Amino acid sequence: MFEPVKMVKVSVVGSKDFLKETSEILYRLNLIHIEDYTEDDRYFKIGEPFEEASKFSRFLVSLRSILSQVKSDEKPPERIFSVKELSLNLDEKINEIEREVGERLNEIRKIEENLRRLNEEEESINPLIILGIPADLLKDYKNIEVFVGFVKENPFEKILEITKDFELEIKSYNDEYIMALFVKKEFADDVFKTLQEFAFKEIKVPDITVSYEKRLEEIKEEREKLENRINQLREEIKRYQQENLDLMLALEEYLSIELEKSELPLKIATSKYAFIIVGYIPADNFDKFKKEVEERTNGKVIVTEVRDDKWTPPTAFKNSSYSKPFELLTTSFAIPKYTEVDPTTVMSIFFPIFFGLMLGDIGYGIVILAISLWLSKKFTSEGWQSLLKILLYSSISTIIFGFIYGEFFGFELFGHETIFIRIFGESELALKFEQMRPLINRLHEAPLMLVLTIAIGVLHMALGYIFGIRNYIREHGLKHAIKEKFNWLLALISIALIITGFIINTLNGYPAFAINTVYILAIPPFIAWVILTITGEGAMFLIEYLTLLSNTISYARLLAVGLASVGFAIAFNKMAFDMLWPLGPIGIVIAIFILLIGHFINLLLGILDPGLQSLRLHYVEFFVKFFEGGGILYSPFGRRRKYTKED
Repeated sequence: MFEPVKMVKVSVVGSKDFLKETSEILYRLNLIHIEDYTEDDRYFKIGEPFEEASKFSRFLVSLRSILSQVKSDEKPPERIFSVKELSLNLDEKINEIEREVGERLNEIRKIEENLRRLNEEEESINPLIILGIPADLLKDYKNIEVFVGFVKENPFEKILEITKDFELEIKSYNDEYIMALFVKKEFADDVFKTLQEFAFKEIKVPDITVSYEKRLEEIKEEREKLENRINQLREEIKRYQQENLDLMLALEEYLSIELEKSELPLKIATSKYAFIIVGYIPADNFDKFKKEVEERTNGKVIVTEVRDDKWTPPTAFKNSSYSKPFELLTTSFAIPKYTEVDPTTVMSIFFPIFFGLMLGDIGYGIVILAISLWLSKKFTSEGWQSLLKILLYSSISTIIFGFIYGEFFGFELFGHETIFIRIFGESELALKFEQMRPLINRLHEAPLMLVLTIAIGVLHMALGYIFGIRNYIREHGLKHAIKEKFNWLLALISIALIITGFIINTLNGYPAFAINTVYILAIPPFIAWVILTITGEGAMFLIEYLTLLSNTISYARLLAVGLASVGFAIAFNKMAFDMLWPLGPIGIVIAIFILLIGHFINLLLGILDPGLQSLRLHYVEFFVKFFEGGGILYSPFGRRRKYTKED
């Protein structure tokens, strides 16, 4: 749960004649995380891919290019193809897909380029119509340069300073001017430099012999034909996709697998007659792995456990089905080292609690629950499924805390301000809810909530230091763990006691720093922390006590964010109800509009802010106490098939 899967280092050694067969076996077992071989020497060197690798690579590039154009969201396969079936006439299958889909996609790209050209031509013709000079009069002069385009101001006076021998036709067009300037070629360079001062933007004059209006009609007709052809091609692609998408996905999976197997030699050491594969497998699977490889190769390939100084095992998570989605959040921060505690399980407990503690509203929780369930059917990729499960768990926590607080879209469910009194008046149901009380009213019991959030923060960080002590004992020994990690646990205990003493004095009306029993209890762990820190890390690290204090107080955001959320909800509700009765039917419409818009905004904030703040408390306040990261994620040679099956 808290530690990764135990690994053993193995070597797979055999005759080079059995390398291809070994590749098949290892891929099917999907257990060994191969350690790339990089040290060429006189006996061994990095191998070369199998002969068919280039063909698989070429086919795969072509197929993925096509799938990127036609493939929508991943879908469950309607048919599973056998490997033998796919390998037969592979060239013909790929060529058919390239012909049926690839050629149509290429034609679509060419048509889109033509459409872009037509659009550019149309954009150039519209201002030329305003200018009123035919296209054939704006180009192809022997001794005259024609400048056609946009300028910010009329350049007549400036051109006059260069030459008086020119013709200028200029018209207003939107916020600019469209102009045609005719000047002798000998003055062209000077005139062009002058035009730059007026932000001159040249228009490409179309090569047409008909009128502008006639050409626009031709462009419209041509565009319609091209767009109809695109729609026809897309319909043909869609029809082919509906009939053959499973085959295309199966071929992509098959080619990917075959290419990975063919490129195995690029990861391993080979000589003229032998090969060596070094990697890591889960310890529980070693006996099975050894038996499978050696039996299937009739003892020609040998598997042995390796014990050497080059020990860099990958990290394979070992979490329950509930905690597994939170691996997404853990790995977004870093991959745990093999020797470190995996924080995923703790995060799977505290993240939803933090989220619910902040949002804590039955109505919002139900909406988020519905959204997460709906989106989970739309987005089926592994990453989205993990993220939506985290949101689902957080919504359930929000509903639970909503009952604890007695809140529903900011309305109070229990007590003298219950929403049922407003809706149903002095009815029997309303009176029952009026007599009930929430477990905690966070608006009226904020000091209690503050104590609770600080206590949760202390517990959370204490777990982090306990994990840090464990990591240090494993990597550096008990002495270092006491001086560099246990000392900070003592500091946290002293801070927790100091904050408790401060709160006790405040609630009882005493001076904040008046001596009390709790303050006295904080002295021994504080002194022990000072001694251990000076002897272990040095006196300079004493300043970190203030940082730890701020980390502890930082958990007060669990209360602050929640109060802000419920404050927004109450404000929107009050605005709506204040308009509901005095304005009659119009007031009802306005009230509903305010409620919908207000709670929609608050819901967005209620998802983003608690989510980000929960993440921050883990990444900044919790992880840094023990989590260094820098591990290698376990990635075994092989994969689970989705669209194909072994024969």
